[in-house]
Amino acid sequence: MKKTYLFFYLTTFTCLNLFGFEIPNKERPEFFFKELVEVLEKLNDRSPVLKSKEFDLDIAQANQVIAKSEQGFKLGFKVSGQSIHEDRPSEDFYHRYRTFNQAYLTKPIFHWGALKAREQIAKLNISWAEDSCSVQKRILTGEVRGIFLKLVALKYRSQMAIEQLRIATQYVDTIEKRLELKLSTPLALEEARVEQLNREISIAELRTSLERNKAYFVSLSGYDKPLSLDITKGFWEFSKSHNFNQEFPILVGSLSNIEIEKLHTQVQIEDEHIKIAEAELKPKINLTGAYFQDQVDLAEGRSSLDRNNFLVGLEASWSIWDSHKSAGQKKAALARKLKFENAIENQNRELRDKVRSVVSELKSLKERIILGRKLILVAENRLEKSKIELQMDRISPADHFSARVALDRSQLENLEAVCQFMVLLDQYEQIVMFKTFINYPNPK
Repeated sequence: MKKTYLFFYLTTFTCLNLFGFEIPNKERPEFFFKELVEVLEKLNDRSPVLKSKEFDLDIAQANQVIAKSEQGFKLGFKVSGQSIHEDRPSEDFYHRYRTFNQAYLTKPIFHWGALKAREQIAKLNISWAEDSCSVQKRILTGEVRGIFLKLVALKYRSQMAIEQLRIATQYVDTIEKRLELKLSTPLALEEARVEQLNREISIAELRTSLERNKAYFVSLSGYDKPLSLDITKGFWEFSKSHNFNQEFPILVGSLSNIEIEKLHTQVQIEDEHIKIAEAELKPKINLTGAYFQDQVDLAEGRSSLDRNNFLVGLEASWSIWDSHKSAGQKKAALARKLKFENAIENQNRELRDKVRSVVSELKSLKERIILGRKLILVAENRLEKSKIELQMDRISPADHFSARVALDRSQLENLEAVCQFMVLLDQYEQIVMFKTFINYPNPK
């Protein structure tokens, strides 16, 4: 399995470099958030998900010990004691005690590869468990990055909602004063109050969502320290001006991911099961050795002779007929192997489709970010003009408030689009299994 991973890694690395694909360091959230760097550094020690995978590896290693032990020597001892009571015709009643000792030694010699096949299955499971731990850490790292960025966006949205509530409250006060001067209407006041209540409801919903996602973040990472989730100056500038100009190649050959590698392992395991089934009805040879004691009655009287016996030899056993059990086991293993091979083809097709979908979404997000930045500039100009128009009493406070909300919304949506782009970029890296080793500088 490791050879499969190595071959795929080298092939993918070559393909990606031919296309000139490389993920810049600054397109990862760790580049900007010191908190996230600390979370990811301690992911191995704290994450409950990774600890579960480590238990799977321990189980696989124990199963290998069990499988390997079937090929080794087995040594045993036995001690027995007997109380003998004899009542023979025309003789006196007789009673005596005796003890027997026994030791035996066995070792399989030739089983047509069945025992080695069982050990190979255990090795494949260990290799899979090791790779699964590594890949699970990579997947979990991506999930932690994604939920962290979501928390950052949620906190920013909450801060924006609080600011909008403050403005909405001021707007209600302004309308009330204008109503006293008969410069506004009761309907305008009610609309202002509705807007204020909507902002309060939005804040409550955002707080709930923020706490729920924080709990999910803790369950994934095991990191339970408080998070500030403040947007750094560097990340803010990055979201406003960074050019995502790299290309995303769509690989057309055989791809791989955690599920496909698992299926490849299952195919190899079924090959070993076929060997085991084929060996069931073949003769098998074992080495045997034994030492045991017994007693032999002498011809005359009731006296007996203690004997020490030593035995060394080969034991051949041959199961001739098992009512088609081994044939059924082989047939089932072949069927499972074909099933897994068919699943590999389906998974490859689905993975290629997923790559195309992710690449298409990345390109759409790039366009969305570019348009979003233009929208921010327009919204900023609109807000500046609305301030002038409001001072000249050419527009209502509601229009000015609407301009402020429009600017906040455009900035928030652009920030969320950048976060989503970074998450998708991370997912793309996972799909193509492109591994990089990055040293992140201190957040700006």
